[in-house]
Amino acid sequence: MTQKGRKRKSKKWINGIIFLLLIVAAGVMCYFVWDAYFRDKTEKPGDGGSEVQVAGDDKEDKKEEIEVKSDGSTEKPKVEQYDGDDPNTLTGLTGVLTYAGVSNGYLRLRVNIDQYLSNGTCILVLSRNGNQIYSDYTNIVDSASTSTCEGFDVLASELGTGGLQIKITLASGDKNGVITGEATI
Repeated sequence: MTQKGRKRKSKKWINGIIFLLLIVAAGVMCYFVWDAYFRDKTEKPGDGGSEVQVAGDDKEDKKEEIEVKSDGSTEKPKVEQYDGDDPNTLTGLTGVLTYAGVSNGYLRLRVNIDQYLSNGTCILVLSRNGNQIYSDYTNIVDSASTSTCEGFDVLASELGTGGLQIKITLASGDKNGVITGEATI
């Protein structure tokens, strides 16, 4: 009976040692992952400045110089948010049809207008083979820096099946524009 008791105790010790080794191994792996993650983000000493990796829209890494002042503070260069012309100064309205698809029995159309507008009208005309089959209008609503049409939800059963040409005429104040697209039902 003493031999059976010894075998059980030795198995418990072996299980305990294995468990302890697994905990230590997990801790070491966590340390290396943590160290590798934060090592890339630390400043590299240089000649008056340091390089920082910045993710760009074109999926290539860009580097920017950060000036380190004598008192230890840093100063980043100003970032331009938009390089092109201000769309609010254009003579016409521009935008894009962001969604045109059938969902839950409705043809849903969504539009983003490039200009910031506080009011106006969106006029929808749906055509098939050059013949107008549906028209409707809705209001323009403002967003943070752009605008949008309130949206068009048209019963798909009213439109039949096949390809559709979409024409949305935008009007706000003395400015006008047209957004076109296609959809299939």
